[in-house]
Amino acid sequence: MRERHGLRVLVTAAGTRRGCLVDPAGLTPAEVLARAGHGPALPQAPLPARDLLAASDADVLVELTVMGDLSAATNAVPYRPEATAHVLEAFRLGMDVVTANKGPIAWSWPEVSQAAAAAGRRIRCESAVVDGLPVFSLLEFALPDCRVLGFEAVFNATTNFIVDAMGAGRSFEDALAQTQADGYAEADPRNDVDGWDAASKAAALANVAMDAGITPADVERLSLRDVPLERITRAREAGRRLRLVTSVWREPAGPTGPAGEAGPAGPVRACLRAEELDVDHPLAAVGGESLAVLLHTDLMGDILVCERHALLPQTAYGVYADLMHLCRTG
Repeated sequence: MRERHGLRVLVTAAGTRRGCLVDPAGLTPAEVLARAGHGPALPQAPLPARDLLAASDADVLVELTVMGDLSAATNAVPYRPEATAHVLEAFRLGMDVVTANKGPIAWSWPEVSQAAAAAGRRIRCESAVVDGLPVFSLLEFALPDCRVLGFEAVFNATTNFIVDAMGAGRSFEDALAQTQADGYAEADPRNDVDGWDAASKAAALANVAMDAGITPADVERLSLRDVPLERITRAREAGRRLRLVTSVWREPAGPTGPAGEAGPAGPVRACLRAEELDVDHPLAAVGGESLAVLLHTDLMGDILVCERHALLPQTAYGVYADLMHLCRTG
């Protein structure tokens, strides 16, 4: 960043569950890695997030915590990501935020966006939905005044890989074990397999791109456990591809007013379903660890954005790109 853009970024604090590192004078990322020994155990005892943020005296919070198990979440008993508290505290302290955690965007977007506006701060979340694929940046910078009407997506690399592996004759358990060994499935795979990850990504993208005001609990979900192997192989034998597709759309607007003015916009709906796609469907070829979003817009028609082999470096790049944007426009 310094050589290419004349920007010097220093880390004033870093924290994990196993430790933290605070140096208000600032350390380079290389110095942080050297002190951490390239592992999660930082040299100082862990601090509560609020205390760590206060001690950092930073300009930007980079929030990289992960979501917990969502299996019991409903709108009546909503999930409250710990990341939301971190983001709100950062705004209170005058920081901008970059997050790869979809929780604050999916579960708490009205609160988070209003808090950012009230504090005059910015939040960027490119890596929260498609592992760094520039979907939010595309909408913000390349498609001015272009409205997203809905979208379809293959959002979860774990289940996408498992579906293809099962179609090739492997068992669900064997394919899942490989995704965990390869590092793109969590040790606890329930959020992936039971559709919560895809539902969270759908809610996050819909909230930002469509002002949807939904949470993952509003998304009709399907667990991969409920998709029989016979259906996967039958689709393949028929020349189609089975994909777990997340679909998001807005219901038609309400009736026009007495003067002919447009009625209120309809609510946004979302679902995750197993769909047997013809081979010429844009999402049919999105196999293995790949991810894709098919945006339906009013002015540019359908736009497909795809990422092959979605892994950690792409997520990290999305965070880097967001940080670069904040630094260059701050």
